[in-house]
Amino acid sequence: MRRKHIALFLVAISLLFSAAGAERTALQEKAGNLGARIKRIENGLIPNPGFVLKGEAAKPVSLLSRMADYKVPGVSVAVIKDHEIEWAKGYGLKEAGGSGPVTPETLFQAASISKPVSAMAALYFVGQGLLNLDENVNDKLLSWKVPDNEWTKDKKVTLRGILIF
Repeated sequence: MRRKHIALFLVAISLLFSAAGAERTALQEKAGNLGARIKRIENGLIPNPGFVLKGEAAKPVSLLSRMADYKVPGVSVAVIKDHEIEWAKGYGLKEAGGSGPVTPETLFQAASISKPVSAMAALYFVGQGLLNLDENVNDKLLSWKVPDNEWTKDKKVTLRGILIF
């Protein structure tokens, strides 16, 4: 009987190790696929249309060469998949001539990127029925209102008007 228990124990241990090995292999494959996707982004940017000869295939451009072309010292990239950050990585330096590397935690000014992000959020709320593109924005504003003036007396400010500008 004792021999049977030892045999079952050894079978259980071998199954446990093979399951752990399969899980480790699956994680390594996932990491490898992620690494390949990161490389595709790093080396597969679409070239500027002005740099492609008519009738010739566009050759992908690397992120680092694009940064050099535009004299951008540093960039931080985050890729979102299934509503979560899949990966984030920093490239280059925080400032020209500096030595501090860009990391995923480096803070940058939002600048003009806030415009499409704000538009996307506004259109999300339109899709949810919480906002209306053609409603007077003053009907939704709480702490501040668009003051009446010569431009708003005949036509009120709407979300559609804001997004078009």
